[in-house]
Amino acid sequence: MVKRAEARETATPHMAKQDNVSFMRLVDDVTETVIPQSDFALAVGASERTVQNWSSGQTKPRGDAVRRVLDLVYLVKELREVYTDEGIHIWLQSRNRNLNGRRPLDLLGAGQIDEVLDEVQRVVGGM
Repeated sequence: MVKRAEARETATPHMAKQDNVSFMRLVDDVTETVIPQSDFALAVGASERTVQNWSSGQTKPRGDAVRRVLDLVYLVKELREVYTDEGIHIWLQSRNRNLNGRRPLDLLGAGQIDEVLDEVQRVVGGM
């Protein structure tokens, strides 16, 4: 069995590998500690297989997916100011009174990041 890091090194040319490492780390930080890849995929509007490819370094996000990945990473970083990683997972999955009873994860999947970020700012005391 090839180690994950070794597979990453042989999967891409040198310059692309450097870009992928950044996205791999971002995706892995969230999917290994906060939410499963299936939830990450829902939040950024991608398939679970696509997220697996990002995580392994086989591909990297493109187009609108870049913004959505970075927005989700930012959201998680902000929530880490007040919640544990498990608490963030629970918050993303739970219905929220300030979001009209909707789950933040569902809103993210629908591309409504700004509404969720507004609520995150209320949670962390920014509003």
